[in-house]
Amino acid sequence: MNDEPDDITREIFIAATPDTVFGFLIDPALIMKWIGISHQLEPRPGGIFRVEISAGNIARGIYTQVIRPHRVAFTWGWETHAADLMALADLPPGASLVEIDLIPKGDGTVLRFRHSLLPKASSKLHDARWSIYLDRLKTAASGRAPAERPDATNMSPET
Repeated sequence: MNDEPDDITREIFIAATPDTVFGFLIDPALIMKWIGISHQLEPRPGGIFRVEISAGNIARGIYTQVIRPHRVAFTWGWETHAADLMALADLPPGASLVEIDLIPKGDGTVLRFRHSLLPKASSKLHDARWSIYLDRLKTAASGRAPAERPDATNMSPET
């Protein structure tokens, strides 16, 4: 059995400047538009990153890099999680790393996303959820209203 950690990578184009997109990564009022229901953020190296993704599911880590308007990186893990999401128990706060790079391209921004050091048990769930949330970020940062939030009561990887 392969116990090597998994990585999730994505690259998306957002019709907004890197500075605009950067705001959606560090400002609680803007982050609220694409991920989470409550936020405690100190966007500086060593500052807290704490987001209640859905009721009872709280991701926590610390910022490792905040370089406006080019890069945000923070550790990630689960402070609390719903009992039916035991796969998240394998990922305590700060155990994995999220890195987001913003590259100007024409009238917009290429966002390169990487979530590394994920345990196999939770990588499928994280992969499915990041696809949803990054699409919501793309929509919100482009100035449009994202679709309704994912159902907080059903966070299975298949939805």
